[in-house]
Amino acid sequence: MFHLNPIALYILLAGACLASCSPAAYRYADDGLAAPITHSLFEHKERTISEFDIPRILDGKIALRDTIRLAVFQFGAAQARRMPWYDEENLKTQQQWLDSFTLALQRAPRIQRVQYLPGMITGDNPDIHQLRESAVRLQADMLLVYSLNSDLFLKYRTFKKEEAKAFATCEILLMDIRTGVIPFTYIATTSAQSKKEKSDFDPGELNKRARDKAVLQVMLECGQKVADFLSIER
Repeated sequence: MFHLNPIALYILLAGACLASCSPAAYRYADDGLAAPITHSLFEHKERTISEFDIPRILDGKIALRDTIRLAVFQFGAAQARRMPWYDEENLKTQQQWLDSFTLALQRAPRIQRVQYLPGMITGDNPDIHQLRESAVRLQADMLLVYSLNSDLFLKYRTFKKEEAKAFATCEILLMDIRTGVIPFTYIATTSAQSKKEKSDFDPGELNKRARDKAVLQVMLECGQKVADFLSIER
């Protein structure tokens, strides 16, 4: 029977171990620097991140492209469209928000194109994987997901019958489509107030005007934060 001495066996095992490592992983371990992540390490929707890929994601870096095609999606918009108060005036107001949001995003020199994901390709309740796939169909480089929440300050209304004060909160996340990594998130809350006008038929118009102002302000702030992030050289 053929026998290997312990030293030869060790050399063979070490060689097999090195051969099983991918070239990218080997370079990352060898140079000690943060390796750029160039492809997705989230390989399957149903699986968790592997133990091998966790340090690669945490220690890696995302290199922003010189030109970015940005896909944008509002989380929860499908439910809002089914509300009874979603009339023509509200549609015009929402379009104003989107136009202002788009202009704020386009302040970043890298932004080549801004496209909003239509509901016909995302469905009513898409998860993050479905949104990523929808953005791929638009050939987008990055995906921006945002959600809005607004309401009135009720205690403020108790003492100020001729005024209304509202707040709005916006949450955003920015995903790199190629890698699936989310390099930027932001949450902002702003407030705005409005005084009663002669043209107001009921308190609802006053309240709506205050909420609309708060939403517009918070969307502009979030759009500017994203533009600032994308403008930094990385």
